[in-house]
Amino acid sequence: MSKRRGAAKPKPKSAASKPKDNSGLLEALKLYESKNYKKSLKLLEAILKKDSSYVDALALKGLDLYSTGETEEAKSYINNAISKIKSFKASPICCHILGIYMRSTKNYTDSIRWFQASLDNGSTNHQIYRDLSILQSQIGDFKAVLASRKKYWEAYMGYRANWTSLAVAQYINGERQQAINTLSQFEKLAAGKLSEPELYENSECIMYKNDIMYTAAESNVEKLNKVLKHLCDNEKDIFDKYAVLERKASILMKTGEFKEASKVYRALIKRNPDNLKYYKLLEVTLGISNDKGLKLKLYKKLATFYPKAEPPKYIPLSFIEDENYLRESLNEYVTAQLKRGVPATFSNIKPLYRQRSDIIPRLCEDIVTEFLGTLEASSDPSAVIWTNYYLSQHYLFVRNYPKAQEYIDKAIEHTPTMVELYILKGRILKHMGMLSEAAEALEEGRKLDLQDRFINCKTAKYYLRANDIEKAVEVVSLFTKNDDAVNGVKDLHLVEASWFIIEQAEAYNRLHVDSKKKLEELRTSSAEVTEEDENADSQKIKELEWDTMKFQGLSLKRYTAISKFYQQFEDDQLDFHSYCLRKGTSRAYLEMLDWGKSIYTKPIYVRAMKGASRLYFELNDTLKERNDSEIVPKKKSNTKNKKDSSLNKRKDQERKIVMAYPADKDNDEFGEKLSNSKKPLDDFLNVFFTKYNNQVTDVDKDYVLAFLTEYKLGKLALSAGAITKYSKIVGPNASIIGAMAIILALATRDDQPFEDIAKQVARKVLESDFSSIPINEVNSPDFNFIKYFKDNYKLDNVNALLLLDYFQLNKDDIKPLILKSIETLEPYKKIYILEYEL
Repeated sequence: MSKRRGAAKPKPKSAASKPKDNSGLLEALKLYESKNYKKSLKLLEAILKKDSSYVDALALKGLDLYSTGETEEAKSYINNAISKIKSFKASPICCHILGIYMRSTKNYTDSIRWFQASLDNGSTNHQIYRDLSILQSQIGDFKAVLASRKKYWEAYMGYRANWTSLAVAQYINGERQQAINTLSQFEKLAAGKLSEPELYENSECIMYKNDIMYTAAESNVEKLNKVLKHLCDNEKDIFDKYAVLERKASILMKTGEFKEASKVYRALIKRNPDNLKYYKLLEVTLGISNDKGLKLKLYKKLATFYPKAEPPKYIPLSFIEDENYLRESLNEYVTAQLKRGVPATFSNIKPLYRQRSDIIPRLCEDIVTEFLGTLEASSDPSAVIWTNYYLSQHYLFVRNYPKAQEYIDKAIEHTPTMVELYILKGRILKHMGMLSEAAEALEEGRKLDLQDRFINCKTAKYYLRANDIEKAVEVVSLFTKNDDAVNGVKDLHLVEASWFIIEQAEAYNRLHVDSKKKLEELRTSSAEVTEEDENADSQKIKELEWDTMKFQGLSLKRYTAISKFYQQFEDDQLDFHSYCLRKGTSRAYLEMLDWGKSIYTKPIYVRAMKGASRLYFELNDTLKERNDSEIVPKKKSNTKNKKDSSLNKRKDQERKIVMAYPADKDNDEFGEKLSNSKKPLDDFLNVFFTKYNNQVTDVDKDYVLAFLTEYKLGKLALSAGAITKYSKIVGPNASIIGAMAIILALATRDDQPFEDIAKQVARKVLESDFSSIPINEVNSPDFNFIKYFKDNYKLDNVNALLLLDYFQLNKDDIKPLILKSIETLEPYKKIYILEYEL
């Protein structure tokens, strides 16, 4: 048979696609799956001796090494394997192995690519679709999740979890009716076949289906009635009775059946008479929200039904207008609790202090003082203690600190063994700005009960606020595992104790500011000393330089630890994408997804980000100053070696105390690498700001921080955008907007090192959105922008003045304004601003 003319010769196969005798590889793979990593490695070494370019063996060896903790060596083998693969063309097994490795190293995007490549290259392992859907859920690619879950569902239709997973994916992608149909289809298949352990899962799925129906119905009365019918028909199979009743009431209110809805809310109140929300909704269903007389009658009646419940007695206090009747009602509510010795009496009524600040504090002061006069220490010891405790909290709230001290001292004198009294005493001293004394008061209380973890943590926190980090660590270490460390710092990082780490970071930052001030003062004074005294001061300067850098590095180290915790929280979701659906808790799973979308906007994370931003901006400014100025060589000292030796000895001693991670996982105990970064702004963006910026809503965003970040990056257009957006929230005449606009205007001066195009954009924004700003005066040396700010904006926002001070605008003019604005602040905040902001 003749050859076809012009037929192309077959191309030689690449090393990645060359067929192999893979029986040895399969054996090594089985050993890996059974966690016999060393045996698997031994077998792979024999295979690679025969052919060192066998990609599948290289990839599996990398995975084995990673599993044994040899991460660096594993990385080199994986990179070697990948370098031999072109366009993901490799065996399905190899792609699957690489996908598993990428997932283990938390490189989810690449893991998805390799898993998909495994399927595209002919893998018949349908379990990959499950792994793929989990990873796609982790990165938020829910369109791809739907496709993957559908494929997996088609392969394994006998498991309810797969039906639920598909329904959830359909719902998230807006395919509500398809999700309902999917759940309904399985309900028909499973009817009469459920075992007792499956009943809870069935209950959750029914409720989830009802949630979808309710969301899809919106305000359509006909559809809402179908949702209600579905709920009533299946009520006997649903375990979450609160959810059933709340859904019934919500539907009835939407359909206008207020009388029936009121009955449901009464049933809910009967089940849980301490839930304020049910009472408020009952008012709405009865149509009496704006009728104070009818509301008062309602709560009087409810108070007789539920005499032990708080809401029927508390809610009327928020709307009673007659002062005499309000006094009488307050007297009944407050004194009844004080007679019973309820420690939380003030906490219970504190919301009213804020809500009705013009009358409630005054009436309560008269009532409780009069009540205290009727008590005898011998016959009513409990009431005496907690009444004094109440009055102390009251006077603390109204900022009458001497009176607050007087009453807490009376309580302590009466019963000196009550721990709660020392906590309140510490709080009062803290608000007075006496932080060391506050910490000592807590320490005195802690010694009364050495087994109380709460007072232990509170004491440690107060010591940190007083900048006594050594004592704080000593106290908190009493409740930590210290097997391989001199204190509990390492254990606190292990258990992700954010409250301690953030407080320690802030304490280190304050110590950094103090050391920096002392260093500047000493350098100034050293410039005038004689040569004989120079050596004496040089040692102090060297020590202060180390302290300044050490505290800065440690503060950054602790702040970045908070970021790592939240990154870990995000990574931990990976396991729950399968666990929640396997357990049938679809509603909880959707709540977790919502939580994950805002994880980087949580208070502790934002607090750490703001604290770290100051340090990163300071590092950036220092780098700019170094680049702009010539480096002057320092004089060599004859005693250098001796001084360096003593300083190194001190470092070695301190290293064990501040160590936060095992030595083999961290070689930067003092955070020196963080503080010596050549790109501090990039570090801030990568560690904190980008994650926050991707999740935060326009309403909740910290626009001042966004403005500063973009300004430091030289992006004046984005800084201008931050001001414009913020002005829509707080108003264009707010003092903080004025301060930001002035700073932006001054950035457009001819001598500023920003790009001309950026300056032009900033000018246009200011001219169009903030036309009152004298943009034409920015290059005038005689124009006083602080005077302009004072004449055109209210001086009620100290943060606006501090922002102007931060940019070194006429310090002599701005400082008196700051001092005047902080006069009304409590001593604690006032002292902080004076010591660490100015």
